Amino acid sequence: MSFDSRAGAVLVGFGAVLGGILATEFIWLTVSRQLYLVNTTYLIGIVTTVPGLVGLVAGGAYLSRSSLSPAQQFKVLKWSVGAAVGFLAVNVSLMLTMPPSNPLVAVGWARWSLSIGAAAGFLIGYYEARAVQRAVKAERASIQAKEAEDRREMLDYLNSLLRHEVLNTAAVISGYADLLKNRSDEDDPAYEYLDIIDRQATELTGTTRDVRLLLQSVEEGVELGPVDLTDVLKEELGKLEDRYGYVETEANIPDGVYVRADELLKRVFSNLLDNAVEHNESGHPSVTVSVSTSPDAVEVRVADNGPGIPEAERDLLFETTTGKTDHGIGLTIVARLVDRYGGEVELTETGPDGSVFTVTLPRADSEPDGEGPQRQSVTA
Repeated sequence: MSFDSRAGAVLVGFGAVLGGILATEFIWLTVSRQLYLVNTTYLIGIVTTVPGLVGLVAGGAYLSRSSLSPAQQFKVLKWSVGAAVGFLAVNVSLMLTMPPSNPLVAVGWARWSLSIGAAAGFLIGYYEARAVQRAVKAERASIQAKEAEDRREMLDYLNSLLRHEVLNTAAVISGYADLLKNRSDEDDPAYEYLDIIDRQATELTGTTRDVRLLLQSVEEGVELGPVDLTDVLKEELGKLEDRYGYVETEANIPDGVYVRADELLKRVFSNLLDNAVEHNESGHPSVTVSVSTSPDAVEVRVADNGPGIPEAERDLLFETTTGKTDHGIGLTIVARLVDRYGGEVELTETGPDGSVFTVTLPRADSEPDGEGPQRQSVTA
């Protein structure tokens, strides 16, 4: 521990030493039976010394627990010691010009000067350090706000650029797929692949739209309402089979299950389903989706037969910083979206036989309640 970080302890010790001097004076007066030396000036000095000693000890203890940095705490100590020495020097000069009536008064005068000077210096130093701390925080906040604004502008630019390029490319892919479908026979085996290409181009267009919706929700809040979870899950399972023709899927999904969410709910399950296949090293990957309901909540289990998730990565799966695990940003998006719906997502099982992710969402009526979607602010 550096000396700077012990500034508060030094002040407490200094106050204790001055208190010890005061106690020693009383003991000496009592033992030597020289109470006649006590006069009004000496008593006034004692009365005014005690608050300074208490403030010095309490202030030192508080300083040690404060949020001030060690360097700032040391500056407070320097203020206290400097003021004590300076005030003592002034009073010594007065004692030389107006000599005390006896040595006891001289000692009391010096002790009083040190305690009052140290306490006053502590107050000055502490409030100065706090002012500096606030100024530094304000400057950092200003810099961070500027950096955030710069990043936001760059994000807006990149988003616009990406949407423009992706939408144009998706439109070209979809257009050529339609041309080829029109020139192909439906009995041609390639016709099915063209249909998949067309659907994937449409999905790519929808993804760019969802990115825009997600960015808007950050600034404007979220409108939540009843969403047909049954349709969402069946649609996402169909897309999964389009993307990975070799995957086996199994579903246990009741009809007419609604949850309180928004248009981006499908991104929760598209990411979970993609994650279940992309990191599956088995020769025959399979994914099982099951849904169970209660009066207030809906639980969705997404299970795979993959190799499981390493223990070192389990606590980092939903981290907001990408690159910490092999699972990328997909699970981060899942966690963000589920949180804004007022739900929970967790890894409930994992091992050599596969993993299970469980998503719990608030249940909703199949029809709006007449009050319109509930708007709530979110931070994504």
